Amino acid sequence: MKNSATIVISVLLTLFSLLSCQSQEKKELKADFYNLRDKKYSEESFESIIEKYKGKVIYMDFWASWCRPCKNEMPYSLRLQKYFKGKDVVFVYFSSDRNPEAWERTIKAMQITGEHYLFNKKVYTERNRIAQVKYIPRYMLFDKNGNLVDDNAPRPSSSNIKTEIEKLLKN
Repeated sequence: MKNSATIVISVLLTLFSLLSCQSQEKKELKADFYNLRDKKYSEESFESIIEKYKGKVIYMDFWASWCRPCKNEMPYSLRLQKYFKGKDVVFVYFSSDRNPEAWERTIKAMQITGEHYLFNKKVYTERNRIAQVKYIPRYMLFDKNGNLVDDNAPRPSSSNIKTEIEKLLKN
C-alpha cells in the first residue's frame, strides 16, 4: 500500500513538473500582431518593417490561414525559432488573409510565435517591387543589415535552412 501511494505521488509530481515547464515555455514564446490595415500603421512600409529588425537576421514567411502547405510548415518554423532562441534571428510572418479574425485565430490556435503582419495594399505592392511572390508559402532571408540575401529561401522543413541562417549570423 505504501509503495503504490509513493508511486502515485511520484507520478503526480512528475506530471505537475512537466505541465509547469510547458506553461513556462509558452509564456516565454510570444506573438506580436500588426494589422497593417489599421490606421495606426498607415505610415508603415515594407522597408520600415525590415529596418525595425536591423541587427538581426530576418527569416520572412509569406502565408495565409487558408493555405494548407503554409500551415504544414508552421511546426518546423516553431522548431527553428526554438533552435535559434537567444540568437540575433527574428521570424517575421506576412499574411495575405482577407479576414483579420481568421488570421489572428489561426495564429493563436497553432501557437505561431514571432512577428505577425497582415498585409495592406501598400506594403503588399512594395514587397512585390522587391520580389514577385506569386505563390505561398514563400520565404525570404535578410542579413543583419536588412539586405535581401535570398528571395526564395528554403522552407522551415528543409535541412538547409539552419545552415543558411547560421552563415548569416556569422557575418
